[in-house]
This record gives sequence, C-alpha cells and structure tokens, in this order.
Amino acid sequence: MRKHFMVVAMIAFIFLFTACANNNSKDLNVSNIQPSSSSTPSSSSTPSSSSTPSSSSTLSSSSTPGSSSTPISTPESSSQAISSTLQPKPTANVTVVEGDSIPQIAQKMQDNGVCSKVDFLSTVNSYDFSYYPLVKQIQYDPSHRCYKLEGYLFPDTYTFYLNSKPQDAIGKMLTNTESKIGSKYSYSGMTTDQVITLASIIQKEAPDLTNMKKISSVFHNRLDPKNKISYLGADSTVFYLTKYLASVNDAIVEKYKYYYNTNNRIKGLPAGPICSPGTNALTAAANPDNTNDLYFYSDSSGYHYSVTGNHISSVPSD
Repeated sequence: MRKHFMVVAMIAFIFLFTACANNNSKDLNVSNIQPSSSSTPSSSSTPSSSSTPSSSSTLSSSSTPGSSSTPISTPESSSQAISSTLQPKPTANVTVVEGDSIPQIAQKMQDNGVCSKVDFLSTVNSYDFSYYPLVKQIQYDPSHRCYKLEGYLFPDTYTFYLNSKPQDAIGKMLTNTESKIGSKYSYSGMTTDQVITLASIIQKEAPDLTNMKKISSVFHNRLDPKNKISYLGADSTVFYLTKYLASVNDAIVEKYKYYYNTNNRIKGLPAGPICSPGTNALTAAANPDNTNDLYFYSDSSGYHYSVTGNHISSVPSD
C-alpha cells in the first residue's frame, strides 16, 4: 500500500512540474514579442546612436525595397542634384563696334538681356568707377558732358551673364579699355581724354587708317591757335546730338547742344568723346600726317581728301 502511494505521488509531481514549465514558456514568448510593439514611443521620437540606420518606427518600410514612405537616395538622383548645382549661368555675347555711342551700347545690352537700357545709362554716370586710372583722369562736368564714360567702352565682343548688374558689365568693359588704351596714345599739349575725344570724331569721319591720319592732321591744324580757325567744324559732333542723344530724349539735345556742336556753337573740342574709337582712330589722333591742311572733303566713293586754304565743309562717312 505504501509503495502504491509513492508511485501516485511521483506521478502527481511530474504532472505539476510539466504544467509549470509550459506556463514559463508562454511568459517567455510574450516577453520576446513585447519590445517590437509599435506602441513604444521612445524609439520613434529619439534618434538612435546605435549602428542600426533606422529606428523601430521605420524598420518595416526601410527593410522593404520600393516602399513609398521613405525616399531612397540613389547615385542617379545625387548626380542630378550635383549637375543642377553646377549648371552654368546663361550668358550673352555683346559686340561693341567701332563708332558705337553709349546709347547704342545700352540698347544692345537690353536687347541681349544683360541689363536694361535705362539702368545702364544711369550707371554710366552715377557709379564711381574712379578706381580705373583712365576714368580717374576724366574732368567730368555733368552740365557740359552728357555721358562720363562715352569713348571709354572699348570696341570688342564681350560675354556677360544675363540679368547682370550694370556696374559689373561696365566694369568688365573698362578693364578691357585699360588694357587696350592705358597710356599708349598721347599727343603734345593734349590730355588722354582729349586724345580719345579727337579719336572719336576721327572714327566717325573716316573708314581707314590712311584717311584717318589725313583728317587728324586737319583737325590738329584747326585746333592750333596760330591758324585762327574759329571752329573745329566736325559735322559728326552735330550728328551725335541729333541722332544718338536724341534717341534717348529731346531734352538731352537741348541741354548739351552748346557743348557738342563744333560747327558754330563751341570752339575747339566738344565736351567729351562722341563714340567708342578703335585702335586706328586712336593711332591717327596721336600720330597725324604732317601737313598744313585746314579742310577736307569726301567724294562719292567715300575717299577723303585734305586741302589747304579753301573753305570746304567736312562730310562724315556715315
């Protein structure tokens, strides 16, 4: 009987032990599942410092390629972003030809999208470009001289950014002018500004260096006080008023007519240049032919002739 009781007790103990083991296994499974629950707020609100790249809140989306909830950076998209950043700004080429005046240059700048004509014309006079040596030596009187920088924007082809600041575009041209003119052209008794002014008139009066030197000789002789010639007599200075300044507004013509009309208004040179002279005109102004000629004229073919002692009006080539 006692032996039988021991067997029953052992069977009961085994049954109880098995039941306890099953309960512990269930608790362990629940514990393992609990941390991955999306209801845990700390993982999504605080960036993890571990080496795992994504928090528990984005674990499922980052582990599934193609998921729309998290954008994936690819080499192609990075390359496109860099390419967009390095894309060059659009530019325009503007050609200033020999004989262009400030109003003409301003119009070209506007037509090519560099800057507006009004802003360009305003900046030419209002901005301080005196850090350029050539500009610094200009004796500028705004009541006499229409555009301070007339004659100082050297003929050339320039590349500008679209929608530039006018002072940046003008500065680029002045830098070129310094290298092309500088102190290369001089004539006894004349300032550089006067040489450039005379060269601008010669530029409008003749098409080539040979004739430019002849006309330069006439103008130098007429400027010489000993010849007692009242006026320089260059029709091109009148055309500057009636054609180029008048294209801006009529008030300018009225304001400056006494300072640019060398036919019968002002003696000697005008108040300033009337266009951008090129290398040939500058060379002729500084190196005229050695003659006693006081007048010149041009035939129907455009060839210019200098004469002495006869009052023949000059005929500009344009």
